[in-house]
Amino acid sequence: MKKLVTLRIDGREVVASDRATILDVARREKIHVPTLCYDPKLAAFGACRVCMVGVKGARGPVAACTTPVREGMEIDTQDPRALAVARGVVELVLSDYPEAALARDGNRNELRDVARHLGVTTSRYVGERHAYAKDDRHPYIKVDMNECIVCGRCVRACDEIQGTFALAYAGRGFATRIVAGVESSFADSACVSCGACVETCPTGALDEEAFRARETIDRTVTTTCAYCGVGCSLEVQVRQDQVIAIEPARSGPANEGHTCVKGRFAHQYARAADRLTAPMMRRSDWTWREATWDEALDHVAKEISRIKAAHGPNAVSAISSSRCTNEENYILQKLMRTAIGTNNVDNCSRVCHSPTSLGLIRSFGESGGTNAFQDIDLTACLLLTGANPTEGHPVVGARMKEAVLRGARLVVIDPRRIELAAMANVHLQLRPGSNVAVYNGLAHVILRDGLADEAFLASRAEDVEAYREFIRKYDPATVEGISGVPARDLERAAHIYGESKPAMISYGLGVTEQSQGVSGVRCLANLAILTGNLGKRGAGTNPLRGQNNGQGSSDMGALPTYLTMYRPMSDEVTRRTFEDAWNVKIQPDRGLMIPEMFDAAVAKKLKAMYVFGEDIAQTDPNVHHVEAALRSLELLVVHDIFENVTAKFAHVMLPGSSFLEKTGTFTNAERRMQMVRAAVPVPGEARPDIEILFDLSRRLGYEMPHRDSSDVMDEIARLTPSLRGVTHERLGTQGLQWPVLDKDHPGTPVLFTERFETPSGKARMFPVDWIPPGELASEDFPFILITGRQLAHYNCGTQTRRTSNLELQGEDLVEINPHDAARLGIGNDDRVEVASARGSVETYACVTTRVAEGNLFLSFHFPEVKTNLLTSGHSDPNTRCPEYKVTAVSLRKVGRGDVPRPNIARGFRQDAHD
Repeated sequence: MKKLVTLRIDGREVVASDRATILDVARREKIHVPTLCYDPKLAAFGACRVCMVGVKGARGPVAACTTPVREGMEIDTQDPRALAVARGVVELVLSDYPEAALARDGNRNELRDVARHLGVTTSRYVGERHAYAKDDRHPYIKVDMNECIVCGRCVRACDEIQGTFALAYAGRGFATRIVAGVESSFADSACVSCGACVETCPTGALDEEAFRARETIDRTVTTTCAYCGVGCSLEVQVRQDQVIAIEPARSGPANEGHTCVKGRFAHQYARAADRLTAPMMRRSDWTWREATWDEALDHVAKEISRIKAAHGPNAVSAISSSRCTNEENYILQKLMRTAIGTNNVDNCSRVCHSPTSLGLIRSFGESGGTNAFQDIDLTACLLLTGANPTEGHPVVGARMKEAVLRGARLVVIDPRRIELAAMANVHLQLRPGSNVAVYNGLAHVILRDGLADEAFLASRAEDVEAYREFIRKYDPATVEGISGVPARDLERAAHIYGESKPAMISYGLGVTEQSQGVSGVRCLANLAILTGNLGKRGAGTNPLRGQNNGQGSSDMGALPTYLTMYRPMSDEVTRRTFEDAWNVKIQPDRGLMIPEMFDAAVAKKLKAMYVFGEDIAQTDPNVHHVEAALRSLELLVVHDIFENVTAKFAHVMLPGSSFLEKTGTFTNAERRMQMVRAAVPVPGEARPDIEILFDLSRRLGYEMPHRDSSDVMDEIARLTPSLRGVTHERLGTQGLQWPVLDKDHPGTPVLFTERFETPSGKARMFPVDWIPPGELASEDFPFILITGRQLAHYNCGTQTRRTSNLELQGEDLVEINPHDAARLGIGNDDRVEVASARGSVETYACVTTRVAEGNLFLSFHFPEVKTNLLTSGHSDPNTRCPEYKVTAVSLRKVGRGDVPRPNIARGFRQDAHD
């Protein structure tokens, strides 16, 4: 138990925790003590001996970074003996450090700053010097071991922050050095290019080319990453209106100074040569020509108005984007409901996490993850299912690895042997499409073996007794027959989860992108209810949203069924609130979901579509059907930053803005609303997205009253009780987790601490039977294909394929189990064809034990491999979320593996963890 102690430092009396070190207290008191091996994100190491201070009564100087304070301690940071030790250490270091590097100005050389602070300009020591060759083989990380002082910070960062253990010490004495892998390059090691080593390096031995090329920066802009749903806070370094580099913000609430290869390095796409920089319109021969903004927007408004007059407002639709800001999503749905008069607006969360929204609303009354990412550090057990966070959400994945290394227990439920499965106490490698059966089996064991929290069930849950009776039939033997999961493993997993307090569930698209997506979400909610793991730190049920604003795009009402924060269109009071504010009448009936839009277009009922920030011709399932729908439209507008695959069918393209060029907010997977701030201007004639939407609405006859995105957020807050206290100013650099009920409300890190948002205030237990997936393996299609993400890329790859991430992972590979590969005569890198009832694609084989026999895995990042030609139209009946994770396919070899193909760095190979 910690206690407070009183001590003196440089003659100043202070009070501190007895768990604090001298360095902690000195930094708190703004007293400078130099360091080299110290990084506040890492465990204190005490190796460099630069932070030496004097302590009254001590036999000699002590290291401030490792020495705890105590009652009555008297510290002198200017003690002559301590300073002499520190100066001697720095002199020794400088004896083997390049003079040119020490003289180089910039912001990334702590050794130079320490030497200047201590008054050390040269070294008295002369002797042998290292002469390493520079290593520039990695596309981002540049290595010059001549500048390395072997402080070990990079090794410890890789171990303690990323959990990859790619770096190590080699040699002894003067020959001691840092190596990647078995003395290989970074690109040939297990390195996942997160940049944690670059971030912590105190000398520039590890750096990135962009920083080496710059001496100064004009400004630093704090913003939020636009890749996955973690919502990393980033510091954008700008010079002459160009992004020079991006670093993780040390105070970032979601990432705490860490980020991944995409967030840190993959930003070159914003200045790619093929950025859209002017509006484009079709000529009569279907080629593109540049147009003015007046010409393009007048044409779009005229065509929409014509279609609306001829066929009614419901002949027009819009697809909004989880990549775009909350304010932009709000304005697009507002435009559709005011300027056009239809509820035909949806967003891309329809095809990923719409089952999360509906499932959590039905179980808890609220559509959001229950806990914060920080709670990963507090949990006793992680139950991870249907997600591969070390690739899809790398910062959260690294945090989970570190939690397990500290002692948290881990249950992984996934048909693939993902990286975290190798660290798990038990891995339930279920058959694709059997999620509900396995979750029911866990619940059966929890109730059967007395692991349920009966007090919680009695006071905070309803429909419990009916559920008890229902779940009896899902005994472990029955579940084994359905899922292939051994009964003993199921029982072990149930006991680990049920006995650990607290325990946290995290899940992803492997749960939601199933024909029983909503049912799977509700079954996981059942497990949390049964064990009382709700309303407390380190617990809950937490979706890992795939996109940067997957939560916010739906929160903002960019849905055919809801207005902001999931208030139904059919609710008259809610509808009237918006009608009064917007001065229009809103249709009470729901609009079309995205798959229904395609069906309506093919049926010639839907005539126009506005696609904002999405590439539906690549990302949505059953691509042939999507393409047929797009060809049927009289007007297709693509509003994006690139000419994407969907634009092949478009009549007009409008050039928008990247996240680096706009101001607004994103909401991450922990419900944290965070600021996005423009760092650089949009290129050419492109415009900020929200200005385009304002302008189009005006041309359609509805004048938006907003000045900017801050003004839009003010309206959202006025109309939305659970966001009433949100303003751009309040969000600052830390953001707020909704609900934020008023201007003084601090936000809500943990939901349901007192009651659930259901009519009764209690969580609802939900009995649901397992139903077979939409497709099963057959004689013609004997494999089941699972789809998902890879570490270096993001969704359809529009952004990352325009960066040097291509050098790390240059293509999609299909994973095949070694037994299946041997039977079919397929080897690593052989060219293969994957076919379903809807089409076929060709790619290269990756023979790996990550997939079980009878299963294949393929990502969808490259348009050359149209993975979604294969996927089916089967979907969850409640939300129409597609069943991407279960597709019956065949596999055959079409070429040998001696054909040259793009290289894939070892840390990014799909068989890296075999």
